[in-house]
Amino acid sequence: MQTLIFLNGNIPKLKVLKEHLKKASFIVAADGGANHLRKIKVIPDLIIGDLDSVSKGSLRYFTKHNTLIKKVTDQNKTDFEKSLIYCLNNSKKSITVFGAVSLRADHTLNNYSVLKRYYKKSDIRIITDEFEIFFIKKSFKFSYRTGEVVSLLALPIAGGIRTSGLEYPLNEESLEFGKREGALNISVSDKITISFKTGNLLLFKKHFIK
Repeated sequence: MQTLIFLNGNIPKLKVLKEHLKKASFIVAADGGANHLRKIKVIPDLIIGDLDSVSKGSLRYFTKHNTLIKKVTDQNKTDFEKSLIYCLNNSKKSITVFGAVSLRADHTLNNYSVLKRYYKKSDIRIITDEFEIFFIKKSFKFSYRTGEVVSLLALPIAGGIRTSGLEYPLNEESLEFGKREGALNISVSDKITISFKTGNLLLFKKHFIK
């Protein structure tokens, strides 16, 4: 079962959300993420953050539905990080995140930074309309459609990368932020394998929910 975290960025379309909501055991709204949930009539188990973005109407609405509201004023941590800390402290380690990507480039990059800080402690995946995004833990094999995009991004560097099933394979090579990217590769097999030896490697793969 999954724990779902809703941030205040761009939320995927309802069909994508429904695929995850039916497997959800716990739902967290990070501050303004609660406003999105109210619009689609989903009741979170928890609203957490400094509560500067969630509307008063949403707070009243979810209070009536017995949602736990937890104000955390620590300005050294984002609402995303506060949500992750709560989940990890309560043994919720299969976490799917919505709303991490938005038109605010600073928010989006910051969310990837937070993800990097916690991905070794849990299974955390960001879902957008098109992609599933997560840090690989040394190696990962998955089934995929041929002719589709697979992107790799090192944050800030990853070494000893090996891939199979991609048009532009890597063979014990390195990627480095600001120097060499692995974006917009194409699958040439229905089985993809990626491994690396050092650093941190972010994977963008399509989820094919339409």
